[in-house]
Amino acid sequence: MASIVLRKPSNMRKNRINPEKLFLYDNFAFPDFVKKALSGAFRDNIRVFLHDFAEIQNYCVNGMPVWCTSLFTENGVVCPLYTVEETVQDSPAPFCNYCELSGWGHHFVCKRKYHFIIPAKADWNEPLDVDFAELENLKLYGLVHCNGFGHLVCIHGLRYNFNFFGAEDSMEFWDRLCTLLRVRSISADHVSRRGSVELNLIHGIAYGKSWLAKWGYRFNGEITEEKHNAAIRYLSKLSLDLIISISMSNRNANRIKSIIDAYLKCSTNPLSTISDLLKFMLALDSRIDMVANGAPKLNLETGESIPMGFEKLVDSMRKSCRWPARRLEHVLLVIVDLLKEHKNENLGRDCSVSRQQLRDGARRSIGDTGLIDFVLKSINCFTVENQIVRRATNPLSRLAEFSIQECSRSYNLSVDVWTVCEHVVAMWPETKLILECDHFVKEWPIGDRVVGQGLVLECKVLPSFDELEGQLGRRLSPGEVVVVKPWMTVADLKMVAQGALRDTYCVMDEFEVSQIGGLRKIENDKMVGSVFELGAQVWVRGRGLDLGTRLRHEDGGWKMKG
Repeated sequence: MASIVLRKPSNMRKNRINPEKLFLYDNFAFPDFVKKALSGAFRDNIRVFLHDFAEIQNYCVNGMPVWCTSLFTENGVVCPLYTVEETVQDSPAPFCNYCELSGWGHHFVCKRKYHFIIPAKADWNEPLDVDFAELENLKLYGLVHCNGFGHLVCIHGLRYNFNFFGAEDSMEFWDRLCTLLRVRSISADHVSRRGSVELNLIHGIAYGKSWLAKWGYRFNGEITEEKHNAAIRYLSKLSLDLIISISMSNRNANRIKSIIDAYLKCSTNPLSTISDLLKFMLALDSRIDMVANGAPKLNLETGESIPMGFEKLVDSMRKSCRWPARRLEHVLLVIVDLLKEHKNENLGRDCSVSRQQLRDGARRSIGDTGLIDFVLKSINCFTVENQIVRRATNPLSRLAEFSIQECSRSYNLSVDVWTVCEHVVAMWPETKLILECDHFVKEWPIGDRVVGQGLVLECKVLPSFDELEGQLGRRLSPGEVVVVKPWMTVADLKMVAQGALRDTYCVMDEFEVSQIGGLRKIENDKMVGSVFELGAQVWVRGRGLDLGTRLRHEDGGWKMKG
């Protein structure tokens, strides 16, 4: 997984790195000082994030200000994370279709939306496109309302030379960012789609759970989870013999059979079902070339012989040593050149080289023998360009030997997986049911948040009887998060809640909190810590709801729906 450096703002010109303005987090684990700076509700944290860890751009997008946070990989690739602040009252599209699709149409309209965007590689050095929300090649696009509810709109992988920022890396980054900013809930619809096949379908058949479930997203839709899981189990048990037999009438029959046969030959373990096949295919590094003739035997259980991509090997070594990635890469390339030279001297025959020979050859250009020994020890089986380098034990001498072999044919695992699902799995009606289960939600419970000595509460407005029966006759909007000190009084809490509600919702621009407590008022002089526990829901009553505004509910509805 990629390591990223997040750059603090500076007055230095673009793309010039100030070492004092950098901090590193490994595997997207933000350092403690960032977490401490973002200890409030999302509406407050996003302001701190933009002020401290982003740079305001000298242009606007459709009248909306744009900030840029620079993400640096250790190999020097700079990736921009744009944040666009949309003020709803000035927006031509103030309502949220994503909220309506997610079942959140009853939420009060928030005053601000924040768009998080990582554009396509070709657009990194260009201003953000005015139609960014309509672009299909974005690597990441998430939208979060200032109340902490949001939507993951799209997510894709990114490859740039030997530096890979994959879909899982993007998802891990998004999940960490949401946790850091303390969002409340994120919906995800169709975000894992490739063509007409979803990663949720692929991972469901292979591993028994959706791709999004790896990050805590749960299926939430009209189809019951029991039916969804039953469909997954049925498809997972389909035998490969049955699939080959049925697909004979398919115009892609030869292609399907050749794909299945190729991966059957690559595995030392039997593959009998579609689940076995997809699990095996997904276990392979999707960025490598496999050998068609004389393909290496691969062990599903140990994974010891599975070829690893060059950049993935470097990243793996870097995490367990003191040497930087560039020196590890240099040693690997020296070893590859030595193996190629040895092969050419033997007229192209696949001849192995002993560890000692490689060590002696590498020492001619590399003085650090400890580094050479570490790299040789770390090599098992990896790919570089169209070559596969392997380490094996000589059965006679019991010494390690290394060899290099050129791939005679390339296999695109990503395309192969897509082909199997599109032309094989799609034939069964259970697939349609799974694809219809496209609504997933992840929640970050308020009660799980520990903020130093602060007490995190959810302040929820209880409208009057007339308001409930009339203008607000539908489900209540969720409460707003506030962070208070336990020794503050209920009177203080009233002011904090009033400020939070006014800052968040259009309908509460002039709302005045008159009472803490629903049917029973809680006295103003009581200490908050003696009345409420961490994560408690606090009923708030007051006056001043703007029932005349059109910016009332996120789905734009004035009346009860459904």
